[in-house]
Amino acid sequence: MSSIIGGLFNFSDRLQIESLNQRNRRSEVISSNIANAETPGYRAFGYDFEKQLQDLAKMNEPIAVKVSDPRHMRNNFTQTDGTIKPDVYVRPTESVDEDGNTVDMDTEMAQLAQNQILFKTAVETLNRKIGTLRYAINGGR
Repeated sequence: MSSIIGGLFNFSDRLQIESLNQRNRRSEVISSNIANAETPGYRAFGYDFEKQLQDLAKMNEPIAVKVSDPRHMRNNFTQTDGTIKPDVYVRPTESVDEDGNTVDMDTEMAQLAQNQILFKTAVETLNRKIGTLRYAINGGR
């Protein structure tokens, strides 16, 4: 993001943008689980980032850290550029089919629907911010 455009968005807006990126990635993980629902031995994956995003939000405006390499970490879940490092893991489950598959389609579809609703909410929030900026640029017209 260029510095001019980056200056238009506050910390909260940047958190919304990061949540969009992470929700997109979660959608890919869930879709992969759904696509492999019939694959023998497939273990369902989970993708958690909310805790890291909440912790990042609690930090408010992060203090710029001087580092010699952009891969250095600010804390245990954030890169120095503010991007979070979510957890992808094999989801523990109690129900394993006879073929060893752990994908529960009802759970996957519910998680996909919830993820889509939260994604659309974040998009709407950012659209309203952009609409406000457009209104100001056009002089209130």
